[in-house]
Amino acid sequence: MTAGTLALALTACGGGAPEEEPADAAAETPEESSGGGILDLVASLGQSFQEVDNYTLDMEMVASDPEEGDTTMTTTYEVMDDPEAAHVTMVMPFVGEAILGLAELSGEDLGLTAEELGTSILIVPAEGDVLVSNHNGLQEVDTPWVRGVQDTETAPSDEVFDTSHFPRIAGTVAEIEQIEEVGTEEVSGVETTLVEGTLTQEEVEALEPEQKKAVNELMGGSIEGTVEVSAWIADDGFPMRMEFSDDVADVSMVFSDLGETSFEMPSEDEITDL
Repeated sequence: MTAGTLALALTACGGGAPEEEPADAAAETPEESSGGGILDLVASLGQSFQEVDNYTLDMEMVASDPEEGDTTMTTTYEVMDDPEAAHVTMVMPFVGEAILGLAELSGEDLGLTAEELGTSILIVPAEGDVLVSNHNGLQEVDTPWVRGVQDTETAPSDEVFDTSHFPRIAGTVAEIEQIEEVGTEEVSGVETTLVEGTLTQEEVEALEPEQKKAVNELMGGSIEGTVEVSAWIADDGFPMRMEFSDDVADVSMVFSDLGETSFEMPSEDEITDL
């Protein structure tokens, strides 16, 4: 969660819902849903990410450090299919605080808050270069967008979670041996079934290499202790919400506007090439 460039792959989703039942009964004898029961519903998680290419995702990562306290990063991915592109807004106040600290040492007044300095906005097309927003004026150009920015404090890091990992993450949840249904809940206007389970470090180590890499990156680089997993699954098998928590990090992902996400692509006269 430092500064640099972003790698983003366009992946996606679907919607729907089963009927509510008591959590105890669900854990013992799952009722049939349109997916063929809770086990079939969970098993379809990985495939569901391959079927839709238009969505909005709000993602939050909170990492705890005994000395530094909590570090929070929020990211909103708006992914559309025509044209294929993603609008990514990242808010990293800790990056802004670092920039303010450097500016203070040099006697410079940037006239911006830590949150403003720590906010990066990108447009990532399926083909072509990433566009970086000049909303905070740090690019020193006259246009609202810049093309060709590399490794600066105004673009997110290539260490930031890559959304191409989503199918692997969902597939990992689908493979959890001890998972149970605990109820139903509406997420982003879609009725879902809530399931909960755990992943141990040993189970993560035993995953396929790409799955293991995806889970470790999701949790900030490695697993610390047991990972508590919650997934809110629509009746077509798509997880409208997922939460992961270990001894150090908490990660949440909430999907919305499935099939309805769109944004305006900048025209060439709104872009400066560096």
